[in-house]
This record gives sequence, structure tokens and C-alpha cells, in this order.
Amino acid sequence: MAVSTVETKPKISAAEMERRREAVRQADADNRIEGQFSSPESAEIFEAFIRGDIDQSEILQRLHALHRHP
Repeated sequence: MAVSTVETKPKISAAEMERRREAVRQADADNRIEGQFSSPESAEIFEAFIRGDIDQSEILQRLHALHRHP
């Protein structure tokens, strides 16, 4: 069985990914100083932002949906 190794082009540049990764890291550090901690479930939301799958405006929407309590 042949396996395809098609590479997809990133949605954003490597430099933009690094900028986003640093912004998320800094925000997480700032939040920890304030006593707020990210849930393990939220990591995929932040990774989607870093990859360029979502933009900054979608982060809060997704986090609210993730942590919405009935």
C-alpha cells in the first residue's frame, strides 16, 4: 500500500507562527502570575491560533464555549 506524503503549505509564515507562539507563551506567563491557569483542553485552541487555523478574535469564543457551564 502506497502512502502519500503530500505537504500542505502553512496558512501563515514561520515568522508569524513564532510571533504567535511567543505571544501565547507570554500571555500564559502573565496569567500564571495573576493566579490563572490554562486547562489542558485549551491547549488545542492555542495551537490552532499558532498554526494560523483561527485568528485572535476566535480564541475567546472557543475558550468560552469550551468552559461554558450549564
